[in-house]
Amino acid sequence: MTTTLEREATPTIDRRRAALVGALVAFAGLASAELFGLVLPGRPSPVTFVADRIIAAMPDGPREALIGAVGTLDKPLLVVGIVLGVVLGGAVIGRISAARQSWAPWLFAVGGMVGWLVAWDGNSADILGLALVVAVGVTVASLAWTRLMPASTPDTTGPTVDRRAVLRAAGFLGLASAVTLGVVTIARRGSTAAVDAVRTTLKIPVAADPAKALSSGITPDVPGIAPAITPAEDFYQIDVALTPPSVDVATWSLTIDGRVDKPMTLTYNDLLAMPSMERYVTLTCVSNDVGGDLVGTAKWQGVRLTDLLAKVGVHDDATMVLGRSVDGFTVGFPRSILDDGRDAMVVYAMNGEPLPVKHGFPVRMVVPGLYGYVSATKWLEQIKLTTPAEDVPFWFSRGWSDDGTIESASRIDVPRDGTPAKAGTVAVGGRAWHQHTGVGSVEIRVDDGPWEKATLADPIGVDTWRLWSWQWAATAGQHTLTVRMHDIDGTVQSDAQRPTFPGASSGLHSIVVNVA
Repeated sequence: MTTTLEREATPTIDRRRAALVGALVAFAGLASAELFGLVLPGRPSPVTFVADRIIAAMPDGPREALIGAVGTLDKPLLVVGIVLGVVLGGAVIGRISAARQSWAPWLFAVGGMVGWLVAWDGNSADILGLALVVAVGVTVASLAWTRLMPASTPDTTGPTVDRRAVLRAAGFLGLASAVTLGVVTIARRGSTAAVDAVRTTLKIPVAADPAKALSSGITPDVPGIAPAITPAEDFYQIDVALTPPSVDVATWSLTIDGRVDKPMTLTYNDLLAMPSMERYVTLTCVSNDVGGDLVGTAKWQGVRLTDLLAKVGVHDDATMVLGRSVDGFTVGFPRSILDDGRDAMVVYAMNGEPLPVKHGFPVRMVVPGLYGYVSATKWLEQIKLTTPAEDVPFWFSRGWSDDGTIESASRIDVPRDGTPAKAGTVAVGGRAWHQHTGVGSVEIRVDDGPWEKATLADPIGVDTWRLWSWQWAATAGQHTLTVRMHDIDGTVQSDAQRPTFPGASSGLHSIVVNVA
């Protein structure tokens, strides 16, 4: 039993101040761990690893809701959330340890162990690096706590605290930690920049089968409408990986194996030496909401996928083409998809330049007519001919549909939803797509009025979207504009409302315009 004298001899400080110090030293520990990770092989990052595990484990409903609400800001917000979680955890440890300061190092160690368990994905190559960076973080946090906390004084008045000294030390520690995290961020970006610098020196060969020349009429004359061909810097980016892998093209290789007669491994130069093709293809993310912008069109160049498969001799029982990224992410689609002659490619160039890092450098897969979650492997390092029973792709294991066929969709780009307009002629414009089927016509409806045919811009190809325009004789009041498309064969776009999970959203896009 603890005696009265022992209780009086235990040093205590203000819990709020202890919580502040705990938060600061936890932040310092995290910053130190991240900085130390930069010098280790593989650059293990606790924040990145934890974020990747959260993304992989996140239920699809919340994940899709998050993407729908914040778009491509989901990962930066996740990083901020993890850092705040560590800081708040440190504050809790500080508050608990206010009366028992010797507890803090043990509690920091427990917190570090929990973080390590969350971050580690079971890959033995990660275990040592993660353990080292976590140990460094815990050590720094514990030493900083000991330095900032007052020494024990066995009297009834408790420890003597130099408030100014604590605040000065805490301020310095917080500033140093913030600078450290800034250095880590810049260093990691520098790694990507170094790869990007190499990328820009590469020369893309002339395509043996070039894309057809484009008409000047592929983008309608509608003020404010985005061009038909999406610049690489504006192309949407949705990944499971928190940060794009930085791949050394000099050591990278692509392996094609599985249920084949002659497995094959190709270097980057091997691919560039093969006859290549160029095609304009519209890619769409399965997470794209009705009217969303997770869709883009670019000119892609690479080697026809079926040409590569012919070289390895695919077995008849290989029913799935599995793509694996350098970070282990997998997607897969039925091999029978390729039987219709679509221009599926192993791609190394986008809009006439080597693939940008964030879009899959050095090599990615592009399969017209399929959503990215079943086909568009970025940072591709393996193509495996297999079966769904033998290899379950990442998203299939999470309940997503194994039929990744893109459905018809259309949207209104101009004017924007909720924007005002003046009565009179208002230019309306947008785009429609149904890759590998083709757009036949587009119609617009004002409120509950009749459907009116829009003017289609010149076509790019059957595997791309098609832009459209319409001149609206707008009258004063609040109006709802709705768009729909018809395929080339006349099939009308469905108006059934359906969320993205488990296989893409459905419904007609509408906007509200206030006309004065």
